[in-house]
Amino acid sequence: MDEIQPAQTLESIANTVEDGIYRLDSAGRFVAVNDRVVEVTGYDRSRLLGTHVSLLLDDATIDRIERRIRDLLRTGDESATLELEVRTATDDTIPCELRLCVLLSDGGFAGTVGVVRDISGRLERERELKRRSAMVESAMDGIGFSDETGQLRYVNSALADLYGYDTPDALIGSTWHVLFPPDEVRRLEEEALPTVLDRGYWRGEAVGKRADGSRFHQDHSLTALGDGIVCLVRDITAQKTREHQLEALNGVVHELMRVELPEEITQIGIDAVENVLDFEFACVRLLDRDANRLDCVALTDGAQDLLETQVAYDLDATLAGHAFRREEILTNVVSEADSSESASILGQSSVHVPIGSYGVLSLFVHSDDPVDDSDIYLTEMVATDLEAALARADRTRLLRTQDRELRHHHHQLETLTRITAINTAIHAGLVAATTREELDRMVCDELVESELYRSAWIGLIDGPTDRIGKAVGAGVEANYLTTITNRSLSGIADGTVERAIETKKMQVTRQYKIAGIDGVSESESDSKIEAIAAVPLLYGDRVVGVLVINSGREDVFSADAIGGFETLGKLIGFAKNALKSRELLLSDAVVELEFTVRDPAVFYTQLTEELDCRCEFERAVPTENGRIITYDTITGTEPESVLELAENAPTIEQARVVSEGEDSFILQSVTSHSLVQSALEAGTTVRSAVAEDGAGTIVIEAPQTADVRQIVASFERAFPAFDLTAKRERERSVMTAPEFRDSVAEQLTEKQRTALEAAYLTGYYDWPRKITAEELADSMEISSATLHQHLRKGGRCLLSAFFDDSAQ
Repeated sequence: MDEIQPAQTLESIANTVEDGIYRLDSAGRFVAVNDRVVEVTGYDRSRLLGTHVSLLLDDATIDRIERRIRDLLRTGDESATLELEVRTATDDTIPCELRLCVLLSDGGFAGTVGVVRDISGRLERERELKRRSAMVESAMDGIGFSDETGQLRYVNSALADLYGYDTPDALIGSTWHVLFPPDEVRRLEEEALPTVLDRGYWRGEAVGKRADGSRFHQDHSLTALGDGIVCLVRDITAQKTREHQLEALNGVVHELMRVELPEEITQIGIDAVENVLDFEFACVRLLDRDANRLDCVALTDGAQDLLETQVAYDLDATLAGHAFRREEILTNVVSEADSSESASILGQSSVHVPIGSYGVLSLFVHSDDPVDDSDIYLTEMVATDLEAALARADRTRLLRTQDRELRHHHHQLETLTRITAINTAIHAGLVAATTREELDRMVCDELVESELYRSAWIGLIDGPTDRIGKAVGAGVEANYLTTITNRSLSGIADGTVERAIETKKMQVTRQYKIAGIDGVSESESDSKIEAIAAVPLLYGDRVVGVLVINSGREDVFSADAIGGFETLGKLIGFAKNALKSRELLLSDAVVELEFTVRDPAVFYTQLTEELDCRCEFERAVPTENGRIITYDTITGTEPESVLELAENAPTIEQARVVSEGEDSFILQSVTSHSLVQSALEAGTTVRSAVAEDGAGTIVIEAPQTADVRQIVASFERAFPAFDLTAKRERERSVMTAPEFRDSVAEQLTEKQRTALEAAYLTGYYDWPRKITAEELADSMEISSATLHQHLRKGGRCLLSAFFDDSAQ
């Protein structure tokens, strides 16, 4: 150390090595650096030379180096080695190993020279080795190493615990044979070891033997390493158990697919919980939607006695209810101390797993046998399988119901189609019928000709006697029709006819025949059902008869069919009334019925008594809403007095004066309770009606074929104060169409006839009009005013001829 080598020689040698070499003067400034120092630090050589070493080292590191230099000077040692971190030009730090020597000159300190080596890689390898060692020692899997003789040279704590040994030392020096039963040792020697020697690796399952002799399934891997073998062992007992459970649950799924009843489904599920998952206490609760509670429907054998007598859980007060409502698994853990105080299983820890919207699967366990996540997972699988099975059962039932309904609806549609065809035929027959009896017989024949109905009959209502006045039918004996005319309505078809007349709605009664009950024989019970329908025949709001139909089929009187029959009843009622009117119109002789009335409750008699006037009926017009517009000539009083009295009359809805003469005026009144309405419904017409001095005289005209007794009864029911005072038969002349035209033509002037004929032929009365009044007047070479005058007077003449004649 007494002699310093030339700088050129040091620099030449330093640049040939891979480590960094430097020289510092006594003040710590760089005197020389080799290329490696420049490369590692990232500084230019010019930047380093002459710069203090603090450029690369922190103060603490410099203090540590200075202490070591003092130690070298004091002890006389040649060099010292220490680890430090060098700061680079990029402000990064590099772990390095420094070996430095002290330089002396004339016996005094002249600086240092050092060799710097980057030890980043070495430190990383050391850290990695430590990590791996820690991982091996702390691994949950058992790890061991055996030499070429089979003796165990290394065993981690996990391997010792796995085999039931207190410490790894208990196994060190033993052969690996102690870890397996003899038969498994032979298998591994025959199968595993040759594979390891050939391929360097083997992995498979094995059966291990613990220190106490018990056996367990394990996942075992062997890897050749140097002159020995590394083994890796993992206990898969739980995995094997779960595999067996999953296989069993898969079988449960197939079993669930074969049943449909909720009771069967839940029992299969609870058997799986008991026999596959090995829980002694469990139950399935399904939601009773009507009672809004969860009821136990299936229990394990162990829970049968304990839970069968317990009140079903309320949805808001129990864990089962909370699990169901929240749609989440709930676990209730009871401590061992609390558990021992309760004799009931309800005091133990429990798990409640929702079965979708159907209910809850509940498990109960003792505190010393806790439920783990795997148990909950498998229980949830069972609950999911139950939900799927219950949902599938619901869908199956729904599909079957829909299929039955679809077949039923299809059958109903076929039946309705046939009913519609029958009704269509009846509608056509209504037009062709010339008498009411012919109409009734045609309707009954059409119904019975179909195989849908056994019999049908139509009866007229005899109001005064509350009986069927006359009956026509098909498919029934004549003596039966005679019998029903002698019975009250309540005694016909168990009151069905009476209810139909009272409600004015179709009524249906069904009677089921069962052999052995009420004397029904086996042959009689083959028909199974007898359906009777009573259809009221309506004209407006009045029942004019009843159609009674008998069938041996239940579907012919469905809700849709009832609507069709009620429409048919109205149509028949209308046709019957039309035939009445037709008989009156075509009759050469008529029956006149004269009634008198003296009742202040009748508006027109009250009017003449209070106002000392005369009231004469002119005509009446029925409206679509069932009201009657009546026109009466009032003589001998003022319109204001009549209108005031009409305003307070309960039967008059509206009243007004439509025209006034010198000593009379025309009163228009609207009422829903009118003599004219009753006459129309009875198939008659009002020929005249006059009221004077508080008394009225009314003449009704009816065809000779009419039932006078029934007409009188209907009037007396509607107007109790009416008294029949006379009955007369009168011949009347019938004017032919040509005679009618000739009589009208005689009342027209030539100009009126010409204007009307021109207007009709040119389309003036069409809609829309084909010609305007101005164009028509120009074509006739007259003014528009003249044309309108001819048309109005001619039209008035035509209307007067029509209405005045009809009134007569």
